[in-house]
Amino acid sequence: MMRYGFIGLGNMGGAILRGMIACGRFPAESVTGFDADARKVRAFAEEAGIKEAKDCAETAEDSDVIILAVKPQQLPGVLAEIAGVNRLTEKLFISIAAGFPIERIVSLLGQPSVSVIRAMPNLNAAVREAITALCQDSPASEEQFETARAVFESVGDVVMLPERQLGVFSAVAGASPAFTFMYADALAMAGVQAGLPRDLSVRIALQAVKGSAVNAVGSSEHLDSLRDRVCSPGGTTIEGVAVLEENGFKGIVMDAIRAVIDKDDMLSGR
Repeated sequence: MMRYGFIGLGNMGGAILRGMIACGRFPAESVTGFDADARKVRAFAEEAGIKEAKDCAETAEDSDVIILAVKPQQLPGVLAEIAGVNRLTEKLFISIAAGFPIERIVSLLGQPSVSVIRAMPNLNAAVREAITALCQDSPASEEQFETARAVFESVGDVVMLPERQLGVFSAVAGASPAFTFMYADALAMAGVQAGLPRDLSVRIALQAVKGSAVNAVGSSEHLDSLRDRVCSPGGTTIEGVAVLEENGFKGIVMDAIRAVIDKDDMLSGR
């Protein structure tokens, strides 16, 4: 039985772990977990039945696949601790740290032939509706890529991208939930301003956003065509669309994505 180790059980690591267990393909007894906050490890041991580890090295030693789910600034210390573990080249490391290139991970592990795959999931892993990018030029075998794909398919959809495009993906997929929550909140606030109770307005806004996404995913039409279907000539919706266009709605969103990409480039040293 292949064994999986989690180093980091925060929001993202915990979401991926829960998705793996929930999908039924990964038995809880095949998972070892560690977090600097021992309470998180204990909670997952009690909730899901995973094995607790005392540190990063024990987690790596005990596992065939190690999911590195810590913040980028914490990763060098984690990798230094793991570097002395036996049989590193027989293991697969999956890093979800943004802006931390494969070359640096391999260097810090001290093994040029170690197998590392970078993965970029987003917040919606928490509800198993994530979109995750796997770095297609990672140094790993086809079988290891299939293992990584299975892990992240447990929390949503998976796409393959070259490492140089992970920053763009991270901006479009990783940052956009924050923008979407802001948009939904703006819709709800507008409803409140016009007289709707707050709870009802939030419910209406969220269902409208959700329904629109489901509609678009199931359609072969261009997004602009779907928009046009809502805009009757001389009707009410086109008036609102005109205001958004006049105020640079699309341009503002594109500028926000560019700001995220620029920050990721800075963190990556590009």
